[in-house]
Amino acid sequence: MGFIAEVHLVHDELALAATIENRPETTFRYEYATSSDEQRYLFCSAFSDDHEAIESAMASDPTVSAPTRIAAFENRTIYRVVLETDLEVVPDRCGECGLFVFAITSAERGWSTRVYLPDRDALTAFRAWCRDRGVSFRVTQLYDTSISDSGTFHLTEQQHEILMMAYYGGYFDIPRGMTQDDLAERLGISDSAVSQRLRRATAELIAATVENDRMPNQ
Repeated sequence: MGFIAEVHLVHDELALAATIENRPETTFRYEYATSSDEQRYLFCSAFSDDHEAIESAMASDPTVSAPTRIAAFENRTIYRVVLETDLEVVPDRCGECGLFVFAITSAERGWSTRVYLPDRDALTAFRAWCRDRGVSFRVTQLYDTSISDSGTFHLTEQQHEILMMAYYGGYFDIPRGMTQDDLAERLGISDSAVSQRLRRATAELIAATVENDRMPNQ
C-alpha cells in the first residue's frame, strides 16, 4: 500500500528558482545536497551545452553562489553550488514519514518532484510543511501503488546515460541529429552495445508505461 505523487513546487527562495525561471529551455535535475564546514552545497545537472548562459544565470541567482562546473558530458553538465537559502525542496524530516524521492527536476518557475508516500498522512504532512512556508504545492499526478506500479521503472546508469545522450543529441528527431555510430563513438563502445542498451532501456520504459492488459491485435 502506498502512493506515488508528482508535485510541482514553486517559491522564489527554493534553490535555483531564479535560474530556472531565467533558463526555461534548460532542464535541471537536482542530484543531492550535502554540507561541510558550515556551508551547504547542491549538486545538480544542467542538460544543455550553453555553459556561459547557465553560469551567468546562476551567478545572479540569490539562492545560490559560487557555481562550479564539476564535470561536462555531451549535453549535460554537473554543477556544484553553495546554497544561500534555508528553504528545502523536499525537507529531510519528511523521510521520517516514509517519503522517498525518485527524482527532482526543474519545472515552470520551480521544481517537480516524484515521490513515494506510504499513506495519505505523509502527503498531508508534506503539503502542510510547504504551505507553512509559503511554497506553492500542486499535485499533478497521484496514484495508488497497490493498484499499479506501472509508472515506476528501473533504468541502469548506463541505460539512463544513453537515453539522455540520444534524446538531447537528436537521435529520436526527424531527421536524426545523431546516429547510432555517433553514440557509439561518444560512449566509447561498439555499435552493437549501443543497440542493445537502447533496446533494453526502451523496453523498460514501454513495459512501465504501457498497460499490460492491452495487447496489440495480432
